[in-house]
Amino acid sequence: MNLRTAESPSPGPWHDRRFVVFATGNFVNNLGEAAYKVGLPLFVYELTGSLTTMSLLAALAPFMLLLSPWLGAVVDRWGPRVFVVPGLLVQLTGAVALNLAVLAGRASTAALFCLGALVQLGGEMYRTGWITGVATMFPRNAARSRAVLSSLFVTSNVIGPLLVATGVGLVGYLGLLWFNAATFLAPIAVWLMGIHPPAKDGPRDGGPGRRPALFRDIAAGWRIMRAEKRVLYVQLTSLPLHFAGGVGVLSFMVWYLRDHWHMSASGVSTAQAVANIGALAGSVYIAARARTRPRTVLALSATVMTGALFVMALPSTLVFVACMVAFFTMRSAMTAVTSMIVIKYLPPEVVGRAEGLFNLMSGLPILVAPLLIPAVQQTWGDVAVLVFLGLAAGLSLLCLLCFWPHWSEADATDPAAANDDDTPVT
Repeated sequence: MNLRTAESPSPGPWHDRRFVVFATGNFVNNLGEAAYKVGLPLFVYELTGSLTTMSLLAALAPFMLLLSPWLGAVVDRWGPRVFVVPGLLVQLTGAVALNLAVLAGRASTAALFCLGALVQLGGEMYRTGWITGVATMFPRNAARSRAVLSSLFVTSNVIGPLLVATGVGLVGYLGLLWFNAATFLAPIAVWLMGIHPPAKDGPRDGGPGRRPALFRDIAAGWRIMRAEKRVLYVQLTSLPLHFAGGVGVLSFMVWYLRDHWHMSASGVSTAQAVANIGALAGSVYIAARARTRPRTVLALSATVMTGALFVMALPSTLVFVACMVAFFTMRSAMTAVTSMIVIKYLPPEVVGRAEGLFNLMSGLPILVAPLLIPAVQQTWGDVAVLVFLGLAAGLSLLCLLCFWPHWSEADATDPAAANDDDTPVT
């Protein structure tokens, strides 16, 4: 087992000037993305009023996750910097082209899909680069730096919807889209200041002879991950929660508040911001703990998320928003645990492929959700979608029942982690 507990406890990431600059640029970029995630569905609703169009547009993000294993293998071979600036430039190109199409009055559904896909592709490249580059940029505080950046990401998801709530009446949807495009320049400026993953002399190789193909790299990474049962069990258990808590569900909630409850665009953005405050609390709680109990967090997340979806069906706007807060709080805690456990148990040379393969695993249910939700809504109605999602989330509880004793067996083979639920994360 590769248990990484040797990070220096002091000074923390915030005492590193390079980390502060990097985190600031990353946070500014995430602010634009957070506003984009809420503003674009609202803009599409104003254009079409169609849940199907909103859901299919939301499916672009998880669709890009299907590329993650190959992106991760490239990063493990050539280093993370190959994707950071190229990804940002792809994002910037797509965002500017989308804004110009809207400005010219040519924002057709096809244009929205094509240019939105370009933005999402660049985003996935950039995220793969910076996430896998954290360990080499800040080696003394790798896990803590990752946890802090994750909390800042959730913080941006609180502020972004508030920017939409206040900005939509001042600058309109087009102004918000230009704001998103401008934020891509912040991490580029950080790169130009010299704060980026170090260069590599060449591709990593494991000895003499030709380097294996990317497919073999991915297969080798999968074998290592599959052998670490605790990581595999956590990822498999979380899959139903990813289905019930992905971007397609967010688009449905935006549509539900606008169409079912007739809430204003500013009201919807405010409700999303309030829900994201809960998400921030869940993320910060996990990041601040010296010890983590992944099974306990997953069990609590599955229970609360499942219950919240069923209770949302009650005829009350206040209850719906309160359930959104509980739902996103536990979803954030679940996401933090599934991210940190990769660093906790897997060797650093496979982290890129591990992130990619797990993105693929979670991306498939996240992708399927926005494809099924409109069909369920059109066939059985709005409330049926919430019941359907609640039943899907409940599958995680069944997974926990199946995997819980096997997790203990995995601990028994590793005396250093016999009390795994109390093992320090950092």
